[in-house]
Amino acid sequence: MRTLYGLRYSGWTEKALWALDHHGVDYRYREHTPLTGELALRWRTPKGTRPTVPLLVEPEGATTGSFSIARRAEAQGRGAPLFPASAMETIERWELVSDAVLGVARANVLRRMLENPRAQRESLPAYIPGFLRGVSTPVARLGVRFISRKHHAVADPERALHEKAVPALERLRAELKGRPYLMDGFTYADITAGLMLQFVRPVDDAWLPVGPGTREVWHHESLAAAFPDLLAWRDSLYAKHRRPALLGDGGVVARAS
Repeated sequence: MRTLYGLRYSGWTEKALWALDHHGVDYRYREHTPLTGELALRWRTPKGTRPTVPLLVEPEGATTGSFSIARRAEAQGRGAPLFPASAMETIERWELVSDAVLGVARANVLRRMLENPRAQRESLPAYIPGFLRGVSTPVARLGVRFISRKHHAVADPERALHEKAVPALERLRAELKGRPYLMDGFTYADITAGLMLQFVRPVDDAWLPVGPGTREVWHHESLAAAFPDLLAWRDSLYAKHRRPALLGDGGVVARAS
């Protein structure tokens, strides 16, 4: 059985999960624990490749990065293609934009997590019992700072959001022009562009079962008020094309079939 390692609230992990589910690829999901899980992540990652999640581990080898994992899911699975040749230019363009936006969004979320003890408690590994979570928040803060250093988080994420994310969302609105998809039908372009909205307002619990503190730090009130049409478009994509998450011991465990 192939295994996907990721961070459930991460837009990059969700891109990979969505593609695997769309194509009916069987897999197990395992939540990565920042800092304490880094050595195991490095051990699983192919030599010469930067250790990061999402990471898909199979008997044939390992694949890193949401885009590469989605392409592998398409090669192995079934169903309507997410990467039709006619859409590749649009897909590749929005993948670059999405990655840039998610990068500054991650920096903003990490900064806000340092100010939100509830989100810190929720980010702790599942094996830490409830009565110890309050006194274990320093561990969570260490993990947040580790991720910030690892990914070279920008010093002023709020400014970066307005410089990068707002223009990207405005371009998305202009390109959609009220249509249900960026191309003639549902493609990976919709997935990668739609995931930019995760930091504006997270999708509902049916698809992203996270705690209220985590949901708070991912919600950007002023941007949510500025782009309600894009949030409605994203929610429509989920309603039409995304299967609900399956809950399991210690977090989210998803298995397509």
